[in-house]
Amino acid sequence: MIEAAGHGGESARARLIGWLFCGSLIAHSFLIVVLPRLDKESAIRDVARSWHYAIGIALLVFGIWRLWLWIRERGALSPGTLPPAARFWHHALCVSILLLVVLGGPLGFLYGWTEGRAINPAGLFTIPAPIGKDHSVWKFTGYFHSASANATVLLALAALISAGYTYARYGRGFITAFPAGFGLLFLVRSALFIYAINSFADRTAGYIAAAIFLGLVAAFWLAVRAVRRGRFGSTAGKSGGVAWNTGALAGIAAVAGFGLTMPYLLFRVTPLSSGVVVEADPSITWHRERLAQVDWTPPTEFQLTTGRETYKWCKFCHTMEPGEAHLVGPNLANIFGQRAGTVPNFPYSPALAEAGKNGLVWNEDTIGQYISGPDEMVPGTSMMISSGPVIDPALQDAVIASLRRDTMFTEAERPE
Repeated sequence: MIEAAGHGGESARARLIGWLFCGSLIAHSFLIVVLPRLDKESAIRDVARSWHYAIGIALLVFGIWRLWLWIRERGALSPGTLPPAARFWHHALCVSILLLVVLGGPLGFLYGWTEGRAINPAGLFTIPAPIGKDHSVWKFTGYFHSASANATVLLALAALISAGYTYARYGRGFITAFPAGFGLLFLVRSALFIYAINSFADRTAGYIAAAIFLGLVAAFWLAVRAVRRGRFGSTAGKSGGVAWNTGALAGIAAVAGFGLTMPYLLFRVTPLSSGVVVEADPSITWHRERLAQVDWTPPTEFQLTTGRETYKWCKFCHTMEPGEAHLVGPNLANIFGQRAGTVPNFPYSPALAEAGKNGLVWNEDTIGQYISGPDEMVPGTSMMISSGPVIDPALQDAVIASLRRDTMFTEAERPE
């Protein structure tokens, strides 16, 4: 039998809570992928966000519960499932993910509260914000809430590779090489990550990448099964010890630590609000004076398509309406005609602030040049485009037209 029972170290209650935790994290992972891809002004996004909080609360409860049972039962996998060294490694991977999820929960609440948002889990009840808006705390908690999720993804990928080895060597794969539920969690979370990083510009590319990934996993498992013909070696192997266990923990810390840098590597987001700031009354977060006059043009079908596929990522980092708070990028209300790096109370990179002092003014031409390659135009800028530089001239024009409508006309000024 390829996967003999290996959960003898878990009680029935621990297996149930493990499956509830892993199932909740899989659902949460789907929402993490879906939320940024929804229109920020859509009602469905508010519903998805409310479920994000509801499942987050469930994760916190199940995660703490599973950790408590883990300590009480002194592990999860029965001693004979894997050699001691591999068993310790797999235990450590799972406990690390449990800890990251439990720590990430409170950060998520603080992130919502300091944005000025009450927590409304699935519309069942409301948890009012105990603190007011605070951009610095919002940015710090948002960074590490996202970073902890990224760290779990990298640990899931490491676990997936490890499961491939233990399956080939010992015949213990997703089902028995990990505590109940974790094998499926690692596979689905890894596939969702593959989809997410390949779908910023085109969802089809994400689907193809995820399908290729799952196909490779299936091919590997079938190939090992065919070669070994169901016969695997014994579970004799490394016995572990202090040196091995210390090295395993150091490896997990390195993987998780790299995951904590991913918001910066992927989006150049930092946890601290530092940079060159144009000081003003703290309530002012936009250019109050409109320096450029532009004509209203209704969106074309191409611009609407571009808005759904490319321009929406602008709103992931920027607000557009007067009075809205800064996000990881500055509020862009009335941005046309303004010097670069001058929106009040936003910490700009020294490079962009210096470019503004040297005469860089935002208009159709300079914005087009900037979104075609921020680093080439302003070396040292913290700006990056998650969907990739907008190089196609027609796509540039569509993005700029959408930006013009959203930043130079208030909601009351926009024609029906």
